[in-house]
This record gives sequence, C-alpha cells and structure tokens, in this order.
Amino acid sequence: MKTPFLAALTLAASLLATTSMAQTVIRIAHAQPESSPLHQAMEHFRQTLEERSDGGFEVEIYAGGQLGSVTETLDLVQSGNIQMATGASVNLSPSIPELGVLDQFLLFSDEEHARATLDGPAGDSLNAAMEARGLAGMGFLELGFRSFSGNRALDSLAAFQGFRLRSADNPVQIAAWRAIGAVPLPLAWGEIYSSLQQGLIDGQESALSSMVVERFYEVQSNVSLTGHIYWPEVWFANLDFVNSLSEEDRALMREVAAETVTLQRQLVAEANAATLAQLTEAGLEVTELPAEDRQQMAATMNAAIESLIRERVGDAFFDQFRASLAQ
Repeated sequence: MKTPFLAALTLAASLLATTSMAQTVIRIAHAQPESSPLHQAMEHFRQTLEERSDGGFEVEIYAGGQLGSVTETLDLVQSGNIQMATGASVNLSPSIPELGVLDQFLLFSDEEHARATLDGPAGDSLNAAMEARGLAGMGFLELGFRSFSGNRALDSLAAFQGFRLRSADNPVQIAAWRAIGAVPLPLAWGEIYSSLQQGLIDGQESALSSMVVERFYEVQSNVSLTGHIYWPEVWFANLDFVNSLSEEDRALMREVAAETVTLQRQLVAEANAATLAQLTEAGLEVTELPAEDRQQMAATMNAAIESLIRERVGDAFFDQFRASLAQ
C-alpha cells in the first residue's frame, strides 16, 4: 500500500494533470481496505457512472486511508481538493456535531429500522447539517450493528467492569463506556490489531464483518454479540462541486449513488451473515449478551451521554430527530 507521503504526491500529480477523456473527475477517499463491501460498492459507482455518462465522468478511488484519516479527508473535501469521501458518523461528529445524535445506544431495532430512518426525514435533517458546512450528503452507507471481539466473553453487563476496549476518540463514547465500568482507550482504527496482539486492550467493538476483514480473529478468543449501536458510514461530497454540475449530470450521479448505497448495504448484510460461521471456524467462542442486559446497558449509557449530546446538537435538533425516527 502507498505511504501517505507517496499517496499525497500521486494526488498532487493527478490534480495538476489535465484529463482529456473525461469532462468531470471525481476523487473519492475512504479508510477501508479494498476487500471491504464499501470499496466494492465504490467500484460499482465508478464503473456504472463512467459507463452511463459515456466517459463524461472519471472516478478515482483512494482506499485504505491513502489520503489520510477521516478528519483529513473531510478537510480535503471541504477545501475542494477532492470531491468525495466517506467516514463513520462517530468520526465525523467532532466536525459535524449533529451526527452525534447517532451516538445513542440501541437507537434502532434492526437494520431495516435504521435504513428507513436515515433515508427519511431524520436523514434529511442530518444532510441539512452537512450542507451548512459545505457538504452534500450522498447517502448513508452501512457498517452494521456493532459487537465485541475480546479475550473473554462479555455475557453480562457485569463482565464489562475493567474491560479495556478500543474507543473512538470521542468524548461522548468515552463517557458512555465509563458509565458501565469499562476502560475506553482512544486508538486509531489502524492501531487496533497490534494493540490486541500486544495485550494493550482486552477487546474492540466493530461490525462483525470488520472482524474478518481486519483479521481480528487472529488475536482474539471470543465474540460477544451485543448489537449495542448502529453507526452509518456517511458518504459526502463537496457541495460546490455538486452544484457546479449540470442538472442532467447531477441527476445521473445521484441515481448511481442511490444504487450504490443499496448495493453496499446488501454486501454488508451478506458479509455479516457469513461472518459468524467464519469466526466460529477460526476457533472463536461466540456468546450473546442477554436482552435484559442489553436494555440495561443502553439505559445506563444513554443516561450518561444525553446531556452531552444535547449540548452539542441543541435541544431542538435532538428532540426533532428522536420524533422523526421511523416507526
């Protein structure tokens, strides 16, 4: 994989080059590996948009964090140096506070509930918040509900006491984990494997498919199905770029983007369905957090963070979002 320095040089050269075969170049950055459902979906976006536009669009994809962290690629999009990027809502919320409403636990009952909510009025309110910061929402991609891999089973709420887990560098999440006695340690995504391997943390929480894609099963003994939170992978574009397109080109790009979101969600669902079997075959013990413990966990954590989220997004936005959750 290219180093960030070489990737930056490549991007700089690409920005300076003139493209005679395409009218419009779209550069997309994301942090996931090329084997991920996200990258597969972005390849679909590239191929389909280029074909349907008869070469009017050219799409370049920079995977695996080649252009930097989520925060860095957000800056690149806002400055217009690249046109699109993706990032988990939890990693974008420090810059787009309204996305912090998604930090609540057990907010959605299942994937269909989450999708219906994010594709409806609640998602529209999040897109409006992005527009206020010079971004156009392209769709809410799926990471799936998160569970734990670790070196011991998390089969009760009491099991979280003293459990050292990787946390996003997000004060809301840190406060939530501390509320149930866990010990959250903020680490970059790329540092998780080595931290698990060296015993610096006891476990990590992610979508099930990530446990296979990132090979966490090599350095863990247990999978605990908690399904405690659903974070989307937010796909966003530079608003000025989107508005600069002709009405026809913008409609085509939006059409292909909507198809890409549907495909990516399907790929994630398929990957998650196959993941448990793969993890079991790899020798991991799979346990499930009982429903009563899940509800108590969510109630305790949400009580600890509601005031923090309200402070960041405002009472009106918080209440409006809760009221607009799909039924």
